[in-house]
Amino acid sequence: MEIWQSIYTELSKATDSQLNSAILGKIEFRELVNDDTLVLCAPDEFTKGWFVENFLMTAQGIAKALFEKPYQFRIEVVNEKSFNEIKERGGKSRKSESVYPMNLNPKYTFEHFVVGNSNDFAHAAALNVAKFPGGSYNPLFIYGNVALGKTHLLHAIAHKIIGDNPEAKVLYITSEAFTNEFVEAVRDDKQSSKSRFREKYRSIDVLLMDDIQFLQNKASTLSELFHTFNELFHDRKQMVFACDQPPKSLQAIEERLRTRFDSGLTVEIKVPDYETRKAILLEKAKEENIDIPDSVMDYIANHIDTDIRTLEGSLTKVIAYSSLKKKQISLDLTKDILRDKIKAEAPKNLTITEIQKVVSKFFSVSINDLKSPKRMESITYPRQIAMYLATEYTSLSLTEIGQFFGGKAHTTVMRSSQKINGLLKSRKKVKREIEDIISQFYNSAQK
Repeated sequence: MEIWQSIYTELSKATDSQLNSAILGKIEFRELVNDDTLVLCAPDEFTKGWFVENFLMTAQGIAKALFEKPYQFRIEVVNEKSFNEIKERGGKSRKSESVYPMNLNPKYTFEHFVVGNSNDFAHAAALNVAKFPGGSYNPLFIYGNVALGKTHLLHAIAHKIIGDNPEAKVLYITSEAFTNEFVEAVRDDKQSSKSRFREKYRSIDVLLMDDIQFLQNKASTLSELFHTFNELFHDRKQMVFACDQPPKSLQAIEERLRTRFDSGLTVEIKVPDYETRKAILLEKAKEENIDIPDSVMDYIANHIDTDIRTLEGSLTKVIAYSSLKKKQISLDLTKDILRDKIKAEAPKNLTITEIQKVVSKFFSVSINDLKSPKRMESITYPRQIAMYLATEYTSLSLTEIGQFFGGKAHTTVMRSSQKINGLLKSRKKVKREIEDIISQFYNSAQK
């Protein structure tokens, strides 16, 4: 049941229409056979056929990605009575799970977390909390920019505590989901709904709440969280919060709650350095069971330095392209695939003579034409490209650049550069041409 629930959650995120969502909602889990086949049931042939046509391949891919093993799916059409019985059993199972909804990513464990200088303190603190919940580091507050591993650590804590103590009441939830549940409880206008909400959150052993920053300016929800915090803290229950900024920066959250966030241990996750980025890529390649050339790993690790999600996504894109196109992964292929993510770079110390030579060859015009006063579009456009590159990749002044183009005025060079800059933002063709020209500089530098 848990396997299907995880797959179902990811499938739901991927649905692109109300019809698909409605069809998916009619599919029920029946049983797991031989540990590798999920038997699902549908109320009619139409639902079965729609699932097979629109969801089956995606479900198989999700299953392999989540659990690192292939799963088969068998869809059976059952009569109304049997379907309702299965649905009722499934509903009861989901209901018992929904008291502490997890939807944990099975890959987000401590074993799969790559430790480096940017996150070693946060990792150590999270591991300590997982081993000794309710101990010294309560609450644990983890902050850092998006996609750096905060959610991974929260899931890892949950996996570890549940693994060590299956009876522990552990709840991972986003602040948005917490807010929505609270609003629904209030909107219901029944004391029993509010009581159930409070019982749920104040009787757990471990609360892991993600994206705390989205609670800002939500006064009623913050007040409820404040009292929940006090109850859990009084009972020595572990709390872990993740945020994109430290507690002191959450100015739209009242001070009494900010000071509580900061009363335990606050740790930061930073952008990973080159060594950590490469280690993350190696771990990703290991998960995918594929050999990646070291030059490709170096290239991606050197150029994708913003966050882990983009880093892993870049490697995934290369692997997917290689698999679908049946092409061997190479550095050249990687550069071509990732040209939308990685800004093209020209070798340092370029000269205008080199720029003019490459541009004239690329556009099939002569260098003399680039220097001439001719105003035909076939010549003025390459000349503007050359002037733009000269302003971007040489240290010469506008006046000096103009001298290399037949004594053009510095204002001409400036306008040419500005025009190409504008075209780069609006025309993909121009961006592609610039990247192709720059790749020529790179190739020339390698020879």
